[in-house]
Amino acid sequence: MLNYDIKQSPVNTVIVEVEEAMDSTYKHGSLEVHIDPLFNPTHYARIYGRVVAVPNGKCYNEEGQEIEKEVQVGDKIYFHYLVTNDEINCIYGNYYKVPYYWIFCRVVNNSILPVGSWTLCSQIVLEEDEFETIEVGGRKINGTMSSSGLVTSLYKKPSIKYATLEYIGKPLKNFDELGVSSGDKVVLANNSNFKNKIEDIDYFTVRQSDILGKKCV
Repeated sequence: MLNYDIKQSPVNTVIVEVEEAMDSTYKHGSLEVHIDPLFNPTHYARIYGRVVAVPNGKCYNEEGQEIEKEVQVGDKIYFHYLVTNDEINCIYGNYYKVPYYWIFCRVVNNSILPVGSWTLCSQIVLEEDEFETIEVGGRKINGTMSSSGLVTSLYKKPSIKYATLEYIGKPLKNFDELGVSSGDKVVLANNSNFKNKIEDIDYFTVRQSDILGKKCV
């Protein structure tokens, strides 16, 4: 076990031990493929580890709002890829410091528990977000066209505006519950989500503050 005086670390900091900074294998069914993670270090950065030390005192997010402290020594936690992707976060060996507001969730007794007002969502593809195949100059390309026949955009990339809420944790301190539950379809702020593989399943990590409402069926 690492002997580390947490008082010497920055505020809002959890210390984790990871087996390795980057994943060097990829599994597809029963097939295991060895890869060179340096070709895409942000994609293969290890985003989970075991907590070995937690901070004293209160913890806050980037905007100075207090976070409900829940992470405990021994927890398995998932966090932002920049933790292991940036050497500045490495204490030594396989021990890294993690800003509390970069922790998405912890896993306790096989249960996923979001941390710091994060939520985990699955994607819904909407008709209004999909691009269509249009013909321009005799070539078929992906884009959108107005009802009058004018090309309004090319190579449009869908933006996830709605998602199914899978896991939701406690709100920030002194903030009210959102009034949503697992399974609800929620409205998201634009560009508020990004995909992470958590316990072998892809989820979109979204802050509660970026959930604008619940979609009516």
